Amino acid sequence: MASEAVTGNRSISIFSDPEEATLVSRPNRFIMMVKDSGGVLLRAHCPNPGKLTEFLVPGQPLLVEHHTSTERRTDCTVVAVRYKGKIIPLYASKANSIAQHLVLPGLYPGREIVPEWKVGHSRFDFLVRGKPDLLTEVKACSLSEHGLAMFPDAATERGRRHVEELIELSAAGYEGEILFIITHKDTETFMPNPHTDPLFCRVLHRARRHLSIRAVSTSTDPEGKVRVVNTSIPIETEIPDRLAQENRGVYLLAVELKQPMRLSVPRIGSPLLAPGWYLYAGSARANLRQRIARHLRKKKKIHWHIDHLTLAGSTVKAFPVLTGENLECGLACDVSAVADYAIPGFGCSDCSCGSHLFYFSENPLHNRSVLDLLFLYRHKGFAPTLAPPLPVSYD
Repeated sequence: MASEAVTGNRSISIFSDPEEATLVSRPNRFIMMVKDSGGVLLRAHCPNPGKLTEFLVPGQPLLVEHHTSTERRTDCTVVAVRYKGKIIPLYASKANSIAQHLVLPGLYPGREIVPEWKVGHSRFDFLVRGKPDLLTEVKACSLSEHGLAMFPDAATERGRRHVEELIELSAAGYEGEILFIITHKDTETFMPNPHTDPLFCRVLHRARRHLSIRAVSTSTDPEGKVRVVNTSIPIETEIPDRLAQENRGVYLLAVELKQPMRLSVPRIGSPLLAPGWYLYAGSARANLRQRIARHLRKKKKIHWHIDHLTLAGSTVKAFPVLTGENLECGLACDVSAVADYAIPGFGCSDCSCGSHLFYFSENPLHNRSVLDLLFLYRHKGFAPTLAPPLPVSYD
């Protein structure tokens, strides 16, 4: 439950007067094409450069703020997503405002909070004056599924560097703190994301010996008002650190074929593959990152059957799930349930599955069933021994 000493039931506004819209596409990290409630196509600014994979289904309900300036290159800004009964703000930069006005004053009452504090060549989000001074770095976390929030949703060299710099400064007499602002009110546990950034998992686990690490959940209403829900979300770093070191697990490859392709695998009848998208379920008991890097390379000798497809594909994307569990066949079975059809006999010579390769006429990454499946494995199935946390109230 939210601490009254920290929040005092106070809130701040991070957007106002939003209008309903729906997602059409995201051409790049900073632009979304959306349709307003009248069906008018608008070019919108996306204030969150993360991957946001879970939100990028065409038709996804959004909230937008229209621009008043005629000098802007976009018509509006996407300020939030309506997602699974929640309002999830996309203003990553607003996490600092939440920290400055709602979180830090309650955690450190009476202490001066100075934003944008520079130490040497490094700049940190806040200095909280005291004896000793406290350097605070804030990270916005918009990824949370099945009660488990993860950061980052894409590899962040900058984030790793900030943590390493704080560790170094702790030896020089500073106290340091990493503060994760989570935008999902129903978050029960936080952990660094082993599936997207194993190196960040390693450095954050090491940082626990030197720094304070805190995760705070928040709630946002449709009018843009944010309040703190829980200032003491449990944090798990040991499991992702171990998974990062073991470097094994399962993965999905998404491959797009623009043209028909005869698959040169006589053992399964050399089938003709239709244009469209394919999902392949694979695994690596060791060297998972290296295996995926090879799948993504265009210069390689044919070794596995999937190499024929990845070499011919116009788009190849990989989605690892770091785990010590044997999940490959279960993953293939679950994908088969949402695919258009399977390619019989592909990738399953050493198991009893019918196939590990599945066809989709449309982009599976825009398919809510596929995304829900991916996040089920990444946030729940990857570590069945992860102890269930205590429930948190957000009423």
